[in-house]
Amino acid sequence: MSWTDPAISTHSAEQRRRDQDPDTYFFLSYAHSVPYSSADDQAAHQPANDPAPHQPPPRPDTDHWVSRFFGRLEQEVTRRATKISKHRVSADPTPASLGFFDGRVSPGADGRRVLAEALSVAHVFVPLYSPNYFSNGWALGERESFLARLARLRPADARRHVLPVLWSPFPPGHDRPELTEALDLVTDPEYAENGLRVLSRLRAYRTQYDSILETLAARIVTVAENEPLPRSPATVLTSRPPTEEDGTPLVVTVLARAGTVRWRPYAGQHELPVAEYVAATAERLGLPTRIVDFTDARDQAMECPAIVLIDGELGEPEIRVAVSGLPRWVVPMVIGTDGARGTAAAERIAGSLQDAGLPQVRPLHKVDEFERKAPLLVIEARKQFLRHGPVNPPAGPSTPRPSLRPGDTSSVRRVQEEDL
Repeated sequence: MSWTDPAISTHSAEQRRRDQDPDTYFFLSYAHSVPYSSADDQAAHQPANDPAPHQPPPRPDTDHWVSRFFGRLEQEVTRRATKISKHRVSADPTPASLGFFDGRVSPGADGRRVLAEALSVAHVFVPLYSPNYFSNGWALGERESFLARLARLRPADARRHVLPVLWSPFPPGHDRPELTEALDLVTDPEYAENGLRVLSRLRAYRTQYDSILETLAARIVTVAENEPLPRSPATVLTSRPPTEEDGTPLVVTVLARAGTVRWRPYAGQHELPVAEYVAATAERLGLPTRIVDFTDARDQAMECPAIVLIDGELGEPEIRVAVSGLPRWVVPMVIGTDGARGTAAAERIAGSLQDAGLPQVRPLHKVDEFERKAPLLVIEARKQFLRHGPVNPPAGPSTPRPSLRPGDTSSVRRVQEEDL
């Protein structure tokens, strides 16, 4: 990932709306991990004091425990907030959101643009530090963007606008100044040993967890109300070609009637082409990603995990010819339509691709299905490449590769593989 100069249009209707929106007390940043395995399991763990029901549901690839923590923290901040800015004068009786994290991005929106706009009006940046955070370009880009807004402040003043949290413990020997700052604010020994993620999950630590939440919320309100940052445009997250240091990239391509990676089967519902949406999902999960034309995908897929998004309107014979010779680890996703040809044609094509030796993936028809399955599709592509890919892939970085596992590695066995 790279961060470029601001690209927020001041003339757009969306920007004018945000100009009238309230400032955000805090922006929560974290490294994405494996999506929560089951919506039913998630609902079963939902406590009564979680975010109010009027809040929109988080993104499909949002960490369940991060979402819960964000909701509790925002509740504590709202309870303590005393100053109302001129932007908060509104006839709308719905309480204004005082916090933001990417679980608040509306379905179909351009996530990069929305995040940049949210970073532009936040007063405090709250990064959840984990071993994955410092190898995740998306999370580090959020932090870099916010820090750029602090460049004109004195170092001591700037530090007060960053509130680091130890989310998951680090292996011995991984000393970083950011961890020292997180532990200086909260001196609880259980927090230092286990991180806040563990404390948030276990009832035995409820007292410590509540106390830490109150400490964080009090600090956020103090800084936001007594030392507010002026609004200033934050940089926008943009894709860049992966480098050798990034490791083996995920290749995303499109096979569609339009003949272009800009294919938008959900035009009117999604701002981004489907290839860009899948690529952004992979990047949030810490995977370097490359979007390529289908004509170039065959050669690149020989040494990389790959996803091919297929237009279900092409017809089965044409698709069979096009995918002939693709390596067995390439994951196809057939996107059908809701029209007369939709369901039956897409199902036949998916079955035909399975017969050709490619992984079985159920076809998609509706935009909500696409959003829900995108992170699982990325994980499936990585899994198939590790299982069937070349024994000696291109050399990766000397540092540990970004992991798609949850924050505590001991829980990876509990993540169930979902049939796509």
